[in-house]
Amino acid sequence: MFEQHLNSGDLNAVMTLYEPEARFVTNSGETLVARDAIRKVLADLIEAKTHFQSRVLRAETIRDIAQLYTDFEGTMLDGSGKTVPARNRAIEVLRRQPDGSWKLIIGDANARE
Repeated sequence: MFEQHLNSGDLNAVMTLYEPEARFVTNSGETLVARDAIRKVLADLIEAKTHFQSRVLRAETIRDIAQLYTDFEGTMLDGSGKTVPARNRAIEVLRRQPDGSWKLIIGDANARE
């Protein structure tokens, strides 16, 4: 769902995939806390016309918590408007919601670099 919503530029739909107090580790190592802070980073990805294909390499689950090892590959526009490759090797932690869906609680896009 993340890939689909991000690639279509639907920031509001992307944000529904995060719990309200989720954590997101940026490329610089800073940990952003809560949806409002995370929203800015994801808005920047959408503004850069980022298009990803993702592949979950491994998932480990215990009860209502899952840890995913996900590779993202695609393209984005750099500051000059040139298309450049984009690649992330993420670790993501999700929690199952009462309705059976999953929401991201911790994401580190470059944890496996």
